Amino acid sequence: MNLIAIVALVLALGVASRVLADRLRIPSVLFLIFAGIAIGPELLGLVSQETFGDGLSAMVGVSVAIILFEGGYHLRLEKLRESPTALFRLTTVGAAVTWIGTAAAVVVFLDTGLEVGLLVGALLIATGPTVIGPILQVVTVRDHVAAVLEGEGIINDVTAAILVVVVFEVLVAGNGTPAALVSDFARRLLIGLAVGALVAGIVWLVISRGQSRPCAAPLHARLIVLAGIVVAYAGAELLASETGIAAAAMAGFVLGNVDLPHHEAVIDFLDDLSVVVLSFIFVALAALIDFADILSLGLAGLAIVAAITMVLRPAVIYLSTTNERFTHNERLFLSAVGPRGI
Repeated sequence: MNLIAIVALVLALGVASRVLADRLRIPSVLFLIFAGIAIGPELLGLVSQETFGDGLSAMVGVSVAIILFEGGYHLRLEKLRESPTALFRLTTVGAAVTWIGTAAAVVVFLDTGLEVGLLVGALLIATGPTVIGPILQVVTVRDHVAAVLEGEGIINDVTAAILVVVVFEVLVAGNGTPAALVSDFARRLLIGLAVGALVAGIVWLVISRGQSRPCAAPLHARLIVLAGIVVAYAGAELLASETGIAAAAMAGFVLGNVDLPHHEAVIDFLDDLSVVVLSFIFVALAALIDFADILSLGLAGLAIVAAITMVLRPAVIYLSTTNERFTHNERLFLSAVGPRGI
């Protein structure tokens, strides 16, 4: 099959999976992963590592930027005020505990070096919004629970993306010290946040002061926002690698909390756009899963999964929600929902 046919197939399977999931009230991610595996080398063999070439990384990067922008846009300040202390703990102390604890599990069970353990731990800090969103669409929870999950997903996704690069360059490649790790992380994070805020300000100014005809203004607002997402992502990446999603998330958060004209039109557009890109990248990436690599981890891999899901996650949730207004069942739910996305 040629590339156009494969892209069409992936997109069609993604949309079909989403429609089926909505009908059955099941998170769409499950169907997207199954669809991807079905067309991958493990079953039908229609998609392989060579199918998309070097372009897949760029497509995934822009797609994740769109999803994080949309998540940031929905992350209103009023929602964050539902449980600010728990969210702060979860994205600071909780992220640190997850990082170090996962690193320790990797070192112990896979017998790797500390640097590799810290690299894997950094990757697994993220509880991706690419998975949290579909789950919350079919599971009804109270506002403060949803706020914590959504906020954690966006903030920790940004943290993980930057931390992975910093750990690799400073520790794994041996180009620095732990102090250099902290300073490089802070530098990249500030670059992403600054670029995102700047682009958001420009987008707001263009939409607010634009002279579009009333009938065309909502369309222009949607197009300007889309351009803003890509510009924020690409602009930050030009300055420092893996800062683009921080810029996209920040731009979405800023624009979502200001008086942006045509707000409802922008929300509808972002919701539709995120569904399309989420469907595409999940099917495309699931098609590249290699079962042999997973099985090669053996019991050590299962032990690491158990350590993360049954020990670290509940411990982090308990630490983060102590003396907060979460019921026992809500803590159990938060402990159970810690998926790793893209």
